[in-house]
Amino acid sequence: MILTGSQVIFPLITFPYITRVLSNENLGTVVYIDAFTQYFIIFSSLGIPLYGVREIAKLNSDHSLRSKLVFELLIIKITLSIFFSLILLSIYCFTTVFDQNLTLIKLACLGIISSSFLMEWFYQGIQNFSFITKRSIIIKLLSVIAIFAFVQQYNDHLIYYAILICISVANSIVNFNFYLKKHHQKFSEKLEFKKHLKPLFVLFSINLAVSVYTVLDTIILGFLTNYVDVSYYNVGFRISKIFSTIIISIGFVLVPKISKIYIDQDFELLRNIISKSLSVVFLLGVPFFFFNLIYAEEIIVLIAGKNYINAAQAIRIFSINPLIIGICNVLGTQFLLPIGKEKKILHATILGLIISLIFNFTLIPLLGFIGATIACVSAETGVALYIFLKAKKEIKLNLDINLLFLISTSLLITSLFIYLFRFEQFIVNKVVLMLVLYSITFIFLHFVLFKNKFINSILKINNE
Repeated sequence: MILTGSQVIFPLITFPYITRVLSNENLGTVVYIDAFTQYFIIFSSLGIPLYGVREIAKLNSDHSLRSKLVFELLIIKITLSIFFSLILLSIYCFTTVFDQNLTLIKLACLGIISSSFLMEWFYQGIQNFSFITKRSIIIKLLSVIAIFAFVQQYNDHLIYYAILICISVANSIVNFNFYLKKHHQKFSEKLEFKKHLKPLFVLFSINLAVSVYTVLDTIILGFLTNYVDVSYYNVGFRISKIFSTIIISIGFVLVPKISKIYIDQDFELLRNIISKSLSVVFLLGVPFFFFNLIYAEEIIVLIAGKNYINAAQAIRIFSINPLIIGICNVLGTQFLLPIGKEKKILHATILGLIISLIFNFTLIPLLGFIGATIACVSAETGVALYIFLKAKKEIKLNLDINLLFLISTSLLITSLFIYLFRFEQFIVNKVVLMLVLYSITFIFLHFVLFKNKFINSILKINNE
């Protein structure tokens, strides 16, 4: 939870600053090239992040064979990283896709190669989450200080991207050095690469299908429009993604070992846990959707500044995404995956990829970044609907209708106040006032009228 929280808090600290300091075009340039970087990191990783965790866990008691496995996977990852770095350089040399941003491309190649030594999969495999969290927080804190200290002008995008890459390089150096000192042991067995290739390609297919359409929007948008449109799209996407991360992390906390419960055939307990996770998604996702829909302009000015006011419509469209992704996460990652139905998730993400491609190439030439936004939300909706239909066949879903009415009634009352008090005032006061009003209305209606069991369980109140 601390690690997930840091992934939310640090972007909230730096993102408003970066959007105000860098120009729209320069920030869009960084976002566009970084999208390619992340894309090639996915390719060069093959399926190692998933495969490595599983295989390391199997060999946790045999340190010699574990070290051999790590060395084999590192050789595969390094080879692929160098290969895809050369492809990225070739794209720069033989096309005009990246204009004249050679320094950014060199930094991107450094990021791709350094990702080989990040080795998060090893530490996850040995369940050393404490080390991952401490290292991540310290390095992210240093990066925040560096961004505020060195990124001060509209054309400092090279410095900004260099700091982002330095974070990756520093993480990789610390992780690899710690592995060599604490975990590596000599081995005499002959290296074997071939046996890893088949399972790696299978897991790579799943990982690629899950990741590709979330990255593809930015790349296609950059191809068909310009860097300014990319920056507008990125602002709306980042705001919704931050909140999606919060919803997903809280959902994981509520769900214990679902795979064990499924094996024990305790379907009543399973339904109860899934119901609670869905309740968390509705509790947070519905108000987020409502307030972003009503206060898109105020939120964009508060977080990104007046230069990004044109992105307000994108925020309105993206506002539904955390709710959709939250539902998809509960029914897919938290339910179908633990019970061995990962192929259903693969099919869903392939559907999302197809929807993304069709909508992006159809709508972006007509609507620019708004078209990319619609394509993203449509793809996520398609994935969620497919997973919902498949999950419904496996388990009876119990929605908390009482909670949904409580949320809806509170938002309805709040919207009446919004309509009555729609006057100009300091933006922070306006947004905070409505959030406080909604919270007070929600609590009042809960205790006086609805007395929802799920809310009582959170507040540790006896339902009797």
